[in-house]
Parts: sequence; structure tokens; C-alpha cells
Amino acid sequence: MVFISGRALKPSVLAAGVAALLVGCGGGREPEQGGTVAEPAAACEKLAGTTVGGAEIGSSTLVAGTDDHGEFCRVTGVIHSNLAFRIDLPSQWNGMLLAQGGGGWDGDIQDYAWSPSGANGNYLVVRTNGGRNGSAFDASPFLDDAQARLDFGHLSMHTAYTVAMELSASHYGTPPARKYFEGCSNGGREALVQASRYPSDYDGIVVRAPAYNFTSMMRHFLANSQAMAVPGGYLSDAHGAAISNAALSRCDALDGAVDGVVANPAACDFTVETMRCTGTTSDTCLTDAQMTTARTLYSPLRAADGTEIYPGWGYGGEATDWAVWLTGSAIGGLGSQTIFADGLVKYWLARDPAAQLLGFDPEAHGAALALASTIIDVGPDLASYFSGGGKLILAHGTTDWAISYKASVKYYEDVGATVGKEQRDAAMEFFLQPGVGHCAGGAGPDSVELLDAVRAWVESGTRPSSQRLIAAKKDEAGQRTATRPLCRYPTYPKYLGAGSITSAESYACTE
Repeated sequence: MVFISGRALKPSVLAAGVAALLVGCGGGREPEQGGTVAEPAAACEKLAGTTVGGAEIGSSTLVAGTDDHGEFCRVTGVIHSNLAFRIDLPSQWNGMLLAQGGGGWDGDIQDYAWSPSGANGNYLVVRTNGGRNGSAFDASPFLDDAQARLDFGHLSMHTAYTVAMELSASHYGTPPARKYFEGCSNGGREALVQASRYPSDYDGIVVRAPAYNFTSMMRHFLANSQAMAVPGGYLSDAHGAAISNAALSRCDALDGAVDGVVANPAACDFTVETMRCTGTTSDTCLTDAQMTTARTLYSPLRAADGTEIYPGWGYGGEATDWAVWLTGSAIGGLGSQTIFADGLVKYWLARDPAAQLLGFDPEAHGAALALASTIIDVGPDLASYFSGGGKLILAHGTTDWAISYKASVKYYEDVGATVGKEQRDAAMEFFLQPGVGHCAGGAGPDSVELLDAVRAWVESGTRPSSQRLIAAKKDEAGQRTATRPLCRYPTYPKYLGAGSITSAESYACTE
């Protein structure tokens, strides 16, 4: 589960269903540090077997440059227990550190750059396994390992950061001039962990589709799984396609272009209630029992006292992403929502591998939920990060069936309520990505360079929303098939009424 950042699933799978204090925050770019490593092969080889920052370096391998990236020394090692790291040290260094978040329950070191510039081999790149080994879908290592829970929750990336800083000083003779973080899903949560818990570590942070309210999201996963298991309540992939088609029919044209994407979901007045069967049942309508399941999916989950726990999902993406996240038909088993909820229940809350997901009552495990939340979840207080000069970009696809885009809308609003809208808006910008699935995929343009955007903001004071950011949809050969402007929330890309509907030049960001 890419969640969940980084990647437990490749982009193709996602498309099929499924990373020193700020120096000068505005007055022009400072000279970059970095430079060339003399005799890179020898310099790389001698790192193996050494100890840096309390971490044992197990291997160091020089990776040859290609058309896509420059030459670098790949260093791997273990910091403590099962916390493993990978650090790439470029032979031609741009003087910058880039940390890239993980995904799912972590478990392996994921090698993916959400912004293309993050893969060019010029950054000192830091990644970890989140503090435990294994599948990104498997939460069992957390059962009897308190250190693994803490590492996954908030320690892993910061701990690796301290190692990388020391390694930079010893390998290059200087610390990084700037430090950046980018992650999606769980990696997006890790990005927000850095901003909230370790505000002086990074100058600029890119947060994509963050699972910041991890335990609340898992509770909605649980509710969805339980609703799907009620006799007669199961929703198939065909039902999902019918809902998606009906929502598109109602709302696709609201942006002026009929292109298979609802660009302005806030204006979409479609409701699943219109899908109720009248008379004969079929895959294109919902029975009363199925309607109850649909309401669970699309409505906020509330506690017994009425408090909202997690917002429901938006319309769109059902035709493709349900097969991964809800029904599991694309991955040959249970839906990913069920798999992840089961992991939290068994290995964090009930602490019993035999616990039954479908009969689990989270209201009866309030203390365990509260403890898990203090370890994993991220709050909206970014005042220290902002006051130190840090800049943050938040982005989320509107057809994400792993993490609801509505949760990111809520986070953005909560940050404003916590630190004040003026401070938030001076240091944070939020972008919705219409028609984009979980981190990538979906019908909308899903590829957009945000690392360069946050760098321009940090180093030159140029806000992302003033850079005319362009998102692209690409085919399997990497060729662009459609582009759209990325619009700062709450604006959306509206078709101007002339020109190609696949060209960003035909759209303007509109309230």
C-alpha cells in the first residue's frame, strides 16, 4: 500500500486501481554547497564497516550514472534494532539533503521519488524501513516490539536524518545547505511528523495524501469492512462503476469540459441516494442494504457522542480503485482497507492475533486507541515549523480511495484554526488534484513537480501558486496525454471555453 508514501505498490498498480535551520527564507537564493567527490569509488568503498552517528554501515556501493540520474554511492546500514536506512551520496552533489517517506506499515526501503527531480541523483537522499522488516501490509512485528511502534510512529526518519547529517559532514566535509522532505500516504504522514515534532530539521516539506490521522482513518476502514460484510450489503466492482458513472454524468461538466474528471467536487451535488433500486435489482442500482453500506463509505464516521472521527470518501475513482481498496479483486483477496484495519486491530489495539475484525468494537478500546494515536497521529500545530521559516506544500487527489481528500481539507482548515490563517497562508499552500487516485493514477493528471516548487519558495521566496504549476497525465511510454494547472485550494481548473480540453493552457484557476 503506498500509504501509506512511498510505495508498496508501483504507479502502474495504482493507476489500475491503486519524501540546519532555514537559511534565508525569501531574499534570493544563497550559493549552493556541495561539489564533486574526489576518487568516488575509493571514497565510497571505505564507508563500509564504519560507524557514523551511532549507525553501523553494512554496505557501500558505487552506482553508475545513467541518462536518468548521476553517479552516487549507496550506503545501507542499521541504526538500532530493526531500523534500517539507505543513504545515497552523489559524486556530483547539489548540496541538498532530500528525505523520502515510506508507505503502508513500511517494512522495506522504498525507492521512489514522487517529484521527478528527486530521482536525478544530485541530492543526498535518505530513506528508512520505518523501523521494522517485512511487508508493507503486515503489522504483526508491532505486537511485541515497543521500539518498532515508536520508530514507525515518529522516530525513524528523524533518527536517520541525524545519521545523514553526520555522514554528510564526514563524506563531503560540510553539512547540507538545505534540507527537504517529500512523501505520500504514510510518507505524507511522516512528512507532517517532521514539521510538527522536529520543526528545525527541514527547510521545505512536500506532503502528498497524508495519513496524518492514521488511527481515525483505520476506524473508518473498519466501519467500511464491517458494512461490506453485512448480509446483502456487499458492493461489487460493478456497483462502484455504476456509482462513478452516475457521479460523472451529474458533475463532469461543471468545469466546462467533459473529460472524465470532476474538477470541482465542492460543487457536485450528486448523491448516492439516486442509485436506489426500484423494482428489479441489478449491478446498476443499490438495494436498501447496499444503500446502507454506501452511506457508510461516503458519510463521516462519528463516535457514539456524535463527534466526527473521519470524513467520508468523495465520489469518483470507484470504477478502478475499489478493486484494490474495497473489494480486493485486483489483489486477489481482501480489500486493502480491510487488511490495514485488521493489522491495527490485532497488533496495536487488541494486542491479540486472534482478534476478529468484523466483531471488533473500537469504542470498547478507547485507552488503546488514545495510546496508538499519541504515537502515530499528527496534529495541526505547525507554529514552530512556520515560525522557523519552514515552507510546506500539501497536495491530495480527489479520487483517492485509500485516504479521503476530505481529510486533507480538514487538516488545512485545522492548521488555520490552530496557528491562525495568516501564519498558515504565509508558509503553507494546499492543492487538490482533480481525478487523481492514491498518490498517483486515476483519470486526472497525476504527475506534478512539487520538490522544485518548494525549493523555489524556500530559496527565492516564490510561492508555489505563483509558479503556474502544471500537472500531467502520461502514457506508458512517458508521453504527456493531458495537462492541467495545479490550483491552490479552494480554486479549481475551469475550462475557458476554447482550445484543447487536454491542454493546461485552456484552463484557469477559478473560485
